[in-house]
Amino acid sequence: MKQLCKQMAGAVGILFILAACGNDNSNYPQEYVGFDKATKNYSFDKNKDTDEFEIKIIAAEKKNEDREVLINGINLPGQAAVFSIEDKKVIIPAKKKSANLRVKIFPKRIKNKAEFRIVSIPQDKEAKKTQITVYLSPQ
Repeated sequence: MKQLCKQMAGAVGILFILAACGNDNSNYPQEYVGFDKATKNYSFDKNKDTDEFEIKIIAAEKKNEDREVLINGINLPGQAAVFSIEDKKVIIPAKKKSANLRVKIFPKRIKNKAEFRIVSIPQDKEAKKTQITVYLSPQ
């Protein structure tokens, strides 16, 4: 009887290990399409007229068709426009899980520090809006 209990406990343990070792190691829901992080810090050179950087947009699952994500930028109230978005629409290609969004900033308009938000609006019906806050600081 003890031997049978040990074998059953071993079998249950193996099943738990196999269930934990699934191929989905993502911390995102299956339908997630949005930014890979909630915040981004970026240091810029105050002597430049313009500067560019990229923000990654990810999808939790690969799909067989392109996915379209609309982008909207939000300046904080009372703050001059310190950035522009190069593409208002980003396409995540079929069978891929990410794409990059190009953001242009204007360092000479920034007094000391600045921040702004970018909202992604996936065109998939099941995906929800996400946003990222970008913190800018001089080098």
